[in-house]
Order: sequence, then C-alpha cells, then structure tokens
Amino acid sequence: MLKEEVLEEFDKGYDCCQVVFHYWAKKLGLDEKTAYKVSTGFGAGMLQGETCGAIIGAYMALGLKYGYYKTGKEGEEQKVASIIKNIQFRQMFLETYPSTMCKELLNADFATPEGAKKIREEQKMVTFCPQLVADIINILERIIEI
Repeated sequence: MLKEEVLEEFDKGYDCCQVVFHYWAKKLGLDEKTAYKVSTGFGAGMLQGETCGAIIGAYMALGLKYGYYKTGKEGEEQKVASIIKNIQFRQMFLETYPSTMCKELLNADFATPEGAKKIREEQKMVTFCPQLVADIINILERIIEI
C-alpha cells in the first residue's frame, strides 16, 4: 500500500489502526465491517499517545494469521510461532523508526491539548503518519505468508 492510498483511507475517516488491520483482514478473509469495527479506538495510541495504532493494527493482523486458540501442546506451539512473528515485526519496524510509541514518533502527545495542536499545526497526519502506515503494511508483506 502506498502513502497516497493511506491518505485516501484517512480522508474517509479511518484511523491508522483501522487502515492497517482492514488491509490485512481483507487479505486473510475477515469481512470489512468486522475489520473496521474491531480495530476502532486504537488510533493515536488509543488516543493517549501510547503504542502507535498502526502497530496495534499490525499485531492484530499477525494475530489473525498466526494467533492461537487451542490449549495443550498444539496451542503452545502456535503461541510460540505467533510470538516469533511479533518479535520479527517489531525488530523490522525499529530498523526504520526509533520507537513504537505514538507520542515519541510524533514528538507530541495527542492526549494533551498542546500536543494535539502541535500535531495539527505540523500536519503530521498528512505528512508523517501515512508513510508510517504504508511502511508497516509493507513490513507485514514480508512477514505474513498467504
């Protein structure tokens, strides 16, 4: 997915987590409505500047593909495989970006009026976030086996 395509999704009103998760959920067979609904509320680091919503969307996509639900030996093996994919994603992300925290990535905190104002004034949602989302989707392209 390209930065311009991410911007189109933002223009429709979707946030970073929704864009990442929807993109992968669709490829993995989850319906669009469910994908958008379940990924609601995680953008802007859960509106608190915490873990970047796009990263949360990536972990959700990895869980959809590699997550476990069984118990016992089979569940344990799948759990380990899932953890390995999550670690691989995080390492690849940190090769390009210095942090997984929204407020650190944006150098401002959405949770404060001053931070939200700075993010708007610097147009981070147009200049920075779309590229970050596109990069995350592309990292997942290298990890998720379809």
